Amino acid sequence: MRVDRILIADDHVVVRTGLRAVMKDMHPFAQFDEAVNGVQVMERVKSNDYNLIVLDITMPETDSIELVTNLFAFKEKSKVLIFSMNPETLYAKRYLKMGVLGYLHKESEGDEIRKAIGSVLNGTIYMSQNLKKFLYEDMLQRRTDNPFEKLSSREIEIAKYLLRGYSHSDIKKTLKLHSSTIGTHKIRFFEKLKIKNIFELRELARIYQLDLN
Repeated sequence: MRVDRILIADDHVVVRTGLRAVMKDMHPFAQFDEAVNGVQVMERVKSNDYNLIVLDITMPETDSIELVTNLFAFKEKSKVLIFSMNPETLYAKRYLKMGVLGYLHKESEGDEIRKAIGSVLNGTIYMSQNLKKFLYEDMLQRRTDNPFEKLSSREIEIAKYLLRGYSHSDIKKTLKLHSSTIGTHKIRFFEKLKIKNIFELRELARIYQLDLN
């Protein structure tokens, strides 16, 4: 009889409860631990051996890149499935290169969630059809890994000011640009980065370690 030990790391109790129910249905005898931030993840990993770690990358007080790096440094063969609201086309490649076995969007259907869990538990890399298509196009078009490299020098300049907390008025005075020009640049680089707001810009900058100087 297979008894898996699984760690679910997410700061939302609804997500943890839902994942637990799905996995309990798949593996009735599985044992579960939970964590709500990076510190708790490392505490659990240092004390236990897990067959699967399901990890959110936007938990509070958690640098997800540092967390994943430390996790693999401590237990190199960990089987990690990222379960996140962050778009897979922007974030998945970075984490897959770090060694995670799967990246799954939280809005995925139940069948896909079960398929991802099963694949990673068995040590197989899991990618959705959408992500496979994107990575294939990436290869054909030789797209850069870093989405910020798509931006023009002016777009990256305005993005950095926004990330430093500057208002449109501050940027207008600093760069001596018209408000509409700043707005146009912002719309363009939001489209290029496939983001909707400053929070997502900040998260993307953190993931890709954008130098704000």
